[in-house]
Amino acid sequence: MSGGDRSLEALWFKRSGEFRKEVTPYFGYMAQSGFPLFMSFIVLSSAFGYIKLIRDLPSGFPITLVGIVALFIILSWSPLRTWLTAPDIVFHMPREAEMGGYMRRSFRRSAILTSVLGIMVLLLYWPIYRQGDGEAGFVTLLLFCAAMRGANLWGAWKERRLAWSGVRLLLRILRWSANALALAVILTSAPWKAALFLLLLLVLFALLYRMPVKHAFPWERLIEEESRTRRGYYQFFGLFIDVPTMPSRTMSRAYLAWILRYIPNRHRLTYVYLYAASLARTEIGGIVLRLTVLFALIVYWFAEDGWLSGWGAAAAYMILLQLVAVQIGGLRHAHRYSVWRHVYPLPEAKRVDSVVTVDRWSLAAVSFLMWLPAAIMLLLQGLIAPAVVALLAACAQILFLRPGRLRRKLAEDAEEE
Repeated sequence: MSGGDRSLEALWFKRSGEFRKEVTPYFGYMAQSGFPLFMSFIVLSSAFGYIKLIRDLPSGFPITLVGIVALFIILSWSPLRTWLTAPDIVFHMPREAEMGGYMRRSFRRSAILTSVLGIMVLLLYWPIYRQGDGEAGFVTLLLFCAAMRGANLWGAWKERRLAWSGVRLLLRILRWSANALALAVILTSAPWKAALFLLLLLVLFALLYRMPVKHAFPWERLIEEESRTRRGYYQFFGLFIDVPTMPSRTMSRAYLAWILRYIPNRHRLTYVYLYAASLARTEIGGIVLRLTVLFALIVYWFAEDGWLSGWGAAAAYMILLQLVAVQIGGLRHAHRYSVWRHVYPLPEAKRVDSVVTVDRWSLAAVSFLMWLPAAIMLLLQGLIAPAVVALLAACAQILFLRPGRLRRKLAEDAEEE
């Protein structure tokens, strides 16, 4: 190994350690929020359901489909942490030929992480698979999964090097589709047939990846991917505490932006429109939307199970609603440091009221969408009290507790400025 390779590997370890030190304090804040306790309840309830399932597997249970879904995501997903930043284009591009050792560290990290997760998923799926008609043993399945994991890591790197985004997306869709097809063959066919089919797929994709125009080293792609990963970390930690603001992306989101048409074009409502547009078009809105769908499903599952006579669903609803509320609360930082606030004749006195208004209506919409599916299930089971109490508790928070708390935070932000 040359001296240049060693210095770049040392840089990889340095940046990796700096990131760990950077995010470690936020795990403490997350632990204080009660989120780990809630996740423990989710894991325990899922474990009880899993044990019950494997002990008494229904006769028509879709064993193959479950295996495809369970293994497909973890085998197709190929993350790559490179710790690269925009200045690296200037300072390290001249050393592009020496980046091999640096990238090997990133590949090794990705391979270990995804392999461990894949083994865990395979161990969970194995008790289900062996109750079906599959011919492969555990070691055989493990070898097939290892081969697919390595092939996907290699294929994802080839896709990152592609010059055209459209071709990259097409090949990624083909790779993920091939993974699903390969898993179907592995789980239903004789091992030798599955091995032959997998070999043919590897040859086909080796030919496909040779055709498009590629970059020697995809600097911009890797930097953008690293920035997106960091943003994801901070968005997650932002559920529990204020975190450093990173550059956000703006998207049109027509499925949310239509709401803006119903805000009257009046001077006093300028900030209402701006904050509503920020919620609809920035990453905050996308996160809130995804959390709403996910949490609505979780609360619905609690309600369907009738855990603690419906009170488990009510408790889960209130806990998850707080997580969404924290995310929506990040809206108060939008336009906080914008220069145009002091240039254009905007109604500055209305800014706080506008933030509270947008916060109240958005949280009300989210709380209703999270509550409705679970409430229907609870009412069908005759569990009326938990559904009503959960709704009343959410209304009390939105109408009485939340506005005062948000105004105090805005006042503290103003003092810091």
